[in-house]
Parts: sequence; C-alpha cells; structure tokens
Amino acid sequence: MELTEVQLFMIGTVASVIVWIVKFVRAKGGSIHAGWLTAGVYVVSGILAWFFAPLVLPALPPFVDLASFVPAFLQWIADLLIPLSTFVGFATLVYNVLLKQVLDAAGVRFRAWRTRG
Repeated sequence: MELTEVQLFMIGTVASVIVWIVKFVRAKGGSIHAGWLTAGVYVVSGILAWFFAPLVLPALPPFVDLASFVPAFLQWIADLLIPLSTFVGFATLVYNVLLKQVLDAAGVRFRAWRTRG
C-alpha cells in the first residue's frame, strides 16, 4: 500500500489543523495528555482512511432458521475480517504518517513521550 501525493497533502493539512489545536490549547493554559492526543490522531486517521478508501462490508445473511443461520453468521464474521484487516492496516499507515507530522510540530514534550513508550 502506498499513499498518493493527494493523500499525503490531505494528511499534512489535517496534521496542521491538529497542531494548531494543540498549540491553541497550550496558549490558553491547558494541556493535552499525550495518550489522548495519540488516540485522537488514530480516530482521525481512521476517518481519513475511510475517506480515502471506503469500507465495504459483506451483507448480513438472512435469518431463516437457527440451524442454517448460525453457520452462515460465522462465515459472515470470517468474511468480515478480510475488509476490516485491510482497513485497519491502511488506517495504521495513515496514523504513522500523521502522528509523526503532529509530534514533530507539536513540541518536545510529546516527542519525548513517544520515544519512551
């Protein structure tokens, strides 16, 4: 999986907005815990990943009777893991790029936390 130039531009723009929010909160005397920042960045990267490549889930099997529904439902769960694992992998790729940009621009305190953890 590779990110295109347009996707990298969008990630950079979103990273700039996140850094601006962090600096605005700091200027007002507040602070953002590094754990909340990274969790928020992962949520944003999931939204960006869905925007870049929408997630298509398989249709839920129809319920006729319990004996036929349970195996069909278990197969549906197995079929669900394929697009979800691809999506999570792509979201993690976006997260790695986005978090590096945010931590590089947000300040030394967050970078020090990232290298320890």
